[in-house]
Amino acid sequence: MGRDIVIGDIHGCLAELEALLERVELRDEDRVISVGDLVDRGPDSVGVWELFRARDNAVALMGNHERKHVRGVLSYSQEIVRLQFGPRYAAFRQWAAALPYFLETPDAIIVHGGFEAGVPLAEQREDVLAGTTSGTRHLEGLYGERYWTELYSGDKPIVFGHHVVGDSIRVWNDRVYGLDTGACHGQALSALVLPSFERVSVPAARDYWAQERQRWQVAVLRSRAWPTFSAKKLRRERDALARRSDDAELAQFTAALDAWLAEVDALVPALLDRVGARREQLRACFDDRSRRAEVAAEPFASLLFACHAGALDAASIGQQLTTPAAIVDAARAYGVDTGEASERAERLFQTEGAGLP
Repeated sequence: MGRDIVIGDIHGCLAELEALLERVELRDEDRVISVGDLVDRGPDSVGVWELFRARDNAVALMGNHERKHVRGVLSYSQEIVRLQFGPRYAAFRQWAAALPYFLETPDAIIVHGGFEAGVPLAEQREDVLAGTTSGTRHLEGLYGERYWTELYSGDKPIVFGHHVVGDSIRVWNDRVYGLDTGACHGQALSALVLPSFERVSVPAARDYWAQERQRWQVAVLRSRAWPTFSAKKLRRERDALARRSDDAELAQFTAALDAWLAEVDALVPALLDRVGARREQLRACFDDRSRRAEVAAEPFASLLFACHAGALDAASIGQQLTTPAAIVDAARAYGVDTGEASERAERLFQTEGAGLP
């Protein structure tokens, strides 16, 4: 009869996962179970995913990190993984969307993040089981400063991950087993072997998350949709970059970003001239209300109407064209040469999966 090898948060630490499976002397009949958070932060999320997909007798639960990918709520670590997967990211998201939120075995209940005492397993909230922010707040509203692990008294032990409990497995009241031992932070990757409840750990080689944060920062910046950002968002993101100006790589990206923004701004005077000239060409349509539909059919017609009303200048055009992409598109539509701005954008902002570290 095979064993259940229940593994804490792997977070892309493939080498440690392989070492742990070797340490437990994995056999074909054994079932490998992840408590969730296979991906993000570590160096090889793709490799971990492939290992679980390739093994017939393997189960992964929905962690809060998988749930972020599925729901498209991407913070920095998810943006890195999106780039790492490249064209396979859609397949990963589809796979992750089907992950279960819990697994009950003859020996234990396995979840990723939390458990509400007194609520049947099938009626547990998904956000609680996955350890999301909303799930955590729900438990805090019930228990205050006490952690749910202190309150569980069910017949069957619970095994979970999500919260780093130290560099070795932590047990509460002989009923709750915390398996997240901080592999991606340079601590350890741990497993609980069922039904024996043997605890096994292997040390992590380094603080992978610190390494990956630094390694991927510019690639993530280059992958963001800067041309579609509003002026407010551009200022916020630009100010955030300015606060990290001591990093040479970031400073180089910031300088290129500023140059691109300046080139986009430089399109505005020529665009205003072209809009004004076109407005003169359409004067008869403006004077004859029955022909206003002809004006409305023009590209970026709102600029023409604003110009006719005397309400279009360099200061107000941002109310009509709210993103750099809109300015470039309007300039191109009115015959303005957008070459420099467009070419710099192509160099500065990468397509999916291109130019990665």
